[in-house]
Amino acid sequence: MIEIQKLNTIVLSYLLETARAVRHMALQGKGKGVLGEVPNRPEDLEVEIDRVGERIIKSLLLKHGVSAHILSECENEVVGAKKKAADLYVAIDPFDNTVLFFTGFRHTWYTALTFFNKQRKPLCGGIVDILDQKAWIFNGKKTFLLDILTKTKQAVSPCIRTKAQGPIVLASYVMSSQYSVKFFQNFRKMMKRMHPRALLYPFGGSHIYGYLADGRIDAYVMFDEPRSEIDPGFAIAKAVGCEVGSVDKSGNWHDYSFIPGKHRENVGFFLAACTKELRDDLIVHYKQQKP
Repeated sequence: MIEIQKLNTIVLSYLLETARAVRHMALQGKGKGVLGEVPNRPEDLEVEIDRVGERIIKSLLLKHGVSAHILSECENEVVGAKKKAADLYVAIDPFDNTVLFFTGFRHTWYTALTFFNKQRKPLCGGIVDILDQKAWIFNGKKTFLLDILTKTKQAVSPCIRTKAQGPIVLASYVMSSQYSVKFFQNFRKMMKRMHPRALLYPFGGSHIYGYLADGRIDAYVMFDEPRSEIDPGFAIAKAVGCEVGSVDKSGNWHDYSFIPGKHRENVGFFLAACTKELRDDLIVHYKQQKP
């Protein structure tokens, strides 16, 4: 039987150790050596700093005697299982926003991971803001924001927005043409009609679910979103009642599910929203505006 408390210990240790190691490496001016391209991700690179989190999670699994199948952008390995049959899965994004780090931008540095059981149910997980030293943690029952420096915990809750009109905060990763072209093709009319105080937050990835869970953004919209960017963090938002799923070409909704072995595939139209009503309203906009 899997001990949830042991997994929570691993999650917290991973977040703290990885954040500390990444900051140390960056201060030394290291971590930008290119190791190769990310499979099925022409817009991304794997650099040295991406390996920090992978080394730490492997070490923690072995230390605590937990066998797990590690799944990330570049990793697909079973650790701690003699017969290649792990007790559970751990989806991990060892360093979110690698290209920004590689380019020299000192912001939006995150790492995320979630443990899943054999039935693909999320057990616990976390996301850490490496620079701000705050962590969103789902311990299997509750989701909270942890201040790493003060050790204080704060309950989080998503927004209750039901319509895309008004000062909505909509997130989508639009810094790469790999994603921005399809987003603007499908939501161009909505963008033109956005409220003057509405925000299009131009970031995305595994860390965005912390912002969705604590109400900083109302929704996250992506086309061809890699599953490796969803799996490590979506449970944080799901645990507080947010809607996470995909929309087919006919506009039908499908709840998102973690599927082992699919982490290098993409989701055609991916949508995460704070309420069902906002989810449905964004789908209406999509159906009216799609090319």
